Amino acid sequence: MWLRLRVSDVRTIAHVVGAFLVGIGFVMLIPLLTAIAWREWDPALDYFLGMGVALPVGLALMHADVVRERVTYAHAFAITALGWLVAALFGAVPLAFSGNYASYVDAVFDALSGLTTSGLTVVTDLDHMAHAHNMWRHLTHLIGGQGIVVAALSLAVGLRGGGLSLYVAEARDERILPNVLHTVRFIWVVTAIYVGVGTLALLGVTQYLGMPLGRGTLHAFWMAIATFDTGGFGPQSMNSMYYHSHLFEFVTLFLMIAGALNFNLHAQVWRGGFDELWRNIEVRVLAFNTTALSVLVAASLAVTTAFSGGLLGAWRKGAYHVLSAHTGTGHQAVYSNQWLADLTPPVFAAVLIAMAAGGAASSTAGGIKALRIGLIGRSLLQQVKMALAPRSAVSRARYHHIGKQILTPEAAGAASMAFVLYVVTYITGGLIGVEYGYDLRSAVFESISATANVGLSTGIVSAGMPLGLKLTYMLQMWAGRLEFLAALALFAHALYALRGLIDLRSRA
Repeated sequence: MWLRLRVSDVRTIAHVVGAFLVGIGFVMLIPLLTAIAWREWDPALDYFLGMGVALPVGLALMHADVVRERVTYAHAFAITALGWLVAALFGAVPLAFSGNYASYVDAVFDALSGLTTSGLTVVTDLDHMAHAHNMWRHLTHLIGGQGIVVAALSLAVGLRGGGLSLYVAEARDERILPNVLHTVRFIWVVTAIYVGVGTLALLGVTQYLGMPLGRGTLHAFWMAIATFDTGGFGPQSMNSMYYHSHLFEFVTLFLMIAGALNFNLHAQVWRGGFDELWRNIEVRVLAFNTTALSVLVAASLAVTTAFSGGLLGAWRKGAYHVLSAHTGTGHQAVYSNQWLADLTPPVFAAVLIAMAAGGAASSTAGGIKALRIGLIGRSLLQQVKMALAPRSAVSRARYHHIGKQILTPEAAGAASMAFVLYVVTYITGGLIGVEYGYDLRSAVFESISATANVGLSTGIVSAGMPLGLKLTYMLQMWAGRLEFLAALALFAHALYALRGLIDLRSRA
């Protein structure tokens, strides 16, 4: 029987979602200070307005009369799913006043894309966007890359217990340290180190390229966030192409790989367990996929005239885009129209596969995840092995993931179910795109990019695309980032609530 939410449960959910919203309001101080520092007075007013909306509403929700002392699993899934939506709705307020979005819906699209680290954008005139608004866009990557729940738990504000339930509901099932609060704080330490080192490295690149120090620092900070958090936003409409630098691509490749690896793996390596890097099933799957797909792309690009630099240039472009797709980063070093016009079918297929597969579990990346792919592969091999073995034989499939593990039917089943959900969503989104008049290849590409939170685009995603398709991609970005479970739980709660209202009306 499904656990129905009572009024007391709704109050608990409202209280915690309000805490999330207050956090969003306080983070707006950073773009506000950026606006003041750069004398962008109109954007400064936008963030005063944004805080003026988010903080009062958040505080009002936090003062809900909470009866239960702890957040249960039933609460956690609803809180997580609602929290991401509410954060996007209120985080879009200053963007909607920026003049860079055709409507409030477009601003919500970008806010949700930023929080889910998707990187798809419907912004207009990005090259002339205020520094404050670019700061906010990239900060949404920083908040969402680690997770809104992770951000809230790291401060331990207004959550009234139940931290583990919330952590699991946000599609993170691996605790790095015994205490969940210590776990989420470790995640932020890792993030701070990589973003800090990445900013310094990219600042060196921007200075080498001749950018002014202030602007170069902002670009370095923003691109370090967007790359480590596998987000894909950029301060310029040309994204990675704007820099035209091998050094820039090298630094961002390093950050892409770091961001797409399991935070638990980072912890093992930092503790001295370097052997985990080549024994871990996720790392092996990622290494095999990216190597095979990069070779395929490079070989295919080498016979075209789309890129200069011969075989080396083709390999560089191919590996960059395969890793950008596989890690879910979404940095793009080709024009959107080149995906269909200049790139060969093998290249297109390789990037599609990379996007769909995604990065590691408990990382900043999206997609099906390397761990699930590895478990499904091991399960298939085990089934073949048992089919060929004598009936009396007993065999267990083993794999290495932060230590030796035994593949259980439950783990294999969960991995297969997630795989099916992702694939069905990829196909459904593609068919919806076709219904709106786009060709199948482009529609499937955009659908996978949205659901896997990648951000690469053939050009469909723009301010001019139909409203229904914007809403479709927003739903895919949200559900894909939560890996469906929290989203499905929220839908179930909504259906049961609607059913209860219908029953009440029929009795009346």
